[in-house]
Amino acid sequence: MKPVLLEFNLPLFGHVSFPAYFTMLALAFLVGLWLLERAGRRLRIHPLKLYDMGVLIMVFALFGSRFLHVLADGQFIDYVHLCTDPKQVEVPLGPGGPATEHCTTDASCGEGFLCNGDNHKCYPPRDCLSVFKVWKGGLVFYGGFIFAAGFAFWYIRRHRLPFWKIGDVFGYILPLGLFLGRTGCLLNGCCYGAPSSTPWSVRYGPWLGPWEDHLKAGLIGPGAAHSLHVHPTQLYSAGINLLIFLALYFWLYPRKKWDGQVLGAFLLAYAVGRFTVEMFRADPRGAVLGMSTSQLISVVMFGIGVWIFAKRPGARGPQDPATPATPGTEAAA
Repeated sequence: MKPVLLEFNLPLFGHVSFPAYFTMLALAFLVGLWLLERAGRRLRIHPLKLYDMGVLIMVFALFGSRFLHVLADGQFIDYVHLCTDPKQVEVPLGPGGPATEHCTTDASCGEGFLCNGDNHKCYPPRDCLSVFKVWKGGLVFYGGFIFAAGFAFWYIRRHRLPFWKIGDVFGYILPLGLFLGRTGCLLNGCCYGAPSSTPWSVRYGPWLGPWEDHLKAGLIGPGAAHSLHVHPTQLYSAGINLLIFLALYFWLYPRKKWDGQVLGAFLLAYAVGRFTVEMFRADPRGAVLGMSTSQLISVVMFGIGVWIFAKRPGARGPQDPATPATPGTEAAA
């Protein structure tokens, strides 16, 4: 696809590039902050409180996403070896990797790699900070969601903000952000699906995730111009989240009967959609009890959504009259 969305040269700065995934992720955060600010004016909450919360949520989301990736996606030991013994880290050939499979000198490995004199394999230099380099990819939504939700719960209680009203706002912000993020996944070549013969399947060029995995599995040769056709699971996820956003923002939010209803609906809809899409994915992920980590968390998320609808205090009562009829009736700014 297109891992680098935009690149150009600037005087004084030299070559500048915008990775597709991180660019879409940044766009998702900016759009989320904008929607949060609009909702704050509607709910008569001081904008600085919401901006502070939004920025800190972004920090906790990035940390949590990275944490779960390192812990659950089977790459924890690679990050340990990068700091303690880089010679044990296997790096594939291709863009961003070493220049040769068998080296004789550091120079033959290409820039940024060293030659192991014992087995003549190239390896990366020691990098104890690699785990923090989120712009290189390796983020798991559920990890970010858990950490961000925990912080948001504390922040809202600490500042005595209307918990369920703000929860409903995040109920429609999150799926829009996920739509943008999954679009970045499609361009980046991560979170891809299993081989497929469907008319809408996609394929990836050399050295992108699917191509590398198919090469390692012996499904294609080293000279293959593309990977096998695979399910565009990123598009499945993006489409599902876009539909959730449209349904919640334009239909349910203006008609909600009680505060917390939109958040509960998001949890239910997203959990079902994510659990289903995981069945078609084939990228390396962690597994627990025969399910992917994300499927297991989806089950928990679905249960929380059911609890909100069944047990939420005041759920069967009327909506707070201070809440407006539609999300688009804010005073113009």
